[in-house]
Amino acid sequence: MRVITLEADGAATDVAPGERLELRLPENAGTGYQWVLDGPEPPLRVVEETLHPVADRAGGTGEHRFVLHADEPGETTVVARQARSWAPESELRRFRLTVRVR
Repeated sequence: MRVITLEADGAATDVAPGERLELRLPENAGTGYQWVLDGPEPPLRVVEETLHPVADRAGGTGEHRFVLHADEPGETTVVARQARSWAPESELRRFRLTVRVR
């Protein structure tokens, strides 16, 4: 499984059908800002979503992880927004990754 981090924002990547990507984005849930995916559109689908908090200190930044499965050939852009769920207009950050399934 290929790991994608915030540093890949704006990039493009190629994957094979059947391959999985794990998107790891830093998140401090205590602030109310959470990562939410817009989509994704086929040929990708989310198969798992988890939050991994920092265990050694309260209020620390953890990781929000999304596991995406490439179903079939095609191309799509994964868009993640970091915002407060009760105030979507409060968007703090946006992440984009173009994925080509070949």
